Amino acid sequence: MLIKQSDYYRIYRVINSLLVNENANPATASMYFSTFGAFILEHHYKMKAKPKGGLAAYNFDGKRVLFADHREDGYVSGAGENFHCWVEADGWAIDFMAPAFSERAAGLAVPSKMFQRPLSAMAPSINDLLHSGDFFYHSEPEAMTLRFADWREHPMIGDLATVATNWFRKSPKQMQASITVRDQQGKTRIVPLVGNLLAGAW
Repeated sequence: MLIKQSDYYRIYRVINSLLVNENANPATASMYFSTFGAFILEHHYKMKAKPKGGLAAYNFDGKRVLFADHREDGYVSGAGENFHCWVEADGWAIDFMAPAFSERAAGLAVPSKMFQRPLSAMAPSINDLLHSGDFFYHSEPEAMTLRFADWREHPMIGDLATVATNWFRKSPKQMQASITVRDQQGKTRIVPLVGNLLAGAW
């Protein structure tokens, strides 16, 4: 395990809380979860952590979860609208959005669990997700470069990443149960630390 489950949970909750405050849907905000998560790992753990994006597929309790677009030639692609983002660091894959998967789509009843697996454990193809916890990624660097280029034009995103990093503390240090943030109009708002309870790990 690259980071402790307690710290994974804290990172997930910090990012989730900021997204809820911004009225974003945490279940469709994988760019935030991966970028902010990588930023926290680099700052607090001194890891080389990189957000990646593209096609992602999981087997969770026998349910196949696929983030991809179906192409006319019958194949699937992670370069379209149904992409997903995760973090790669020191040979590990971490998906800080995994606890919010059950909120992503109606009928996707999967428990909120940590996803943190060595990249060496990745399935050889999207058709080899045989057991619960199996995963497959295919990154689309060009498509993600374009997405992140548009995304980074918004200075608020960088500000939120800094807020997330400053809020997070490694366990067993105490973390603030809420923080005060100021919006673009200068109004202050209290942001409580919220998120789904973890029911273990995939």
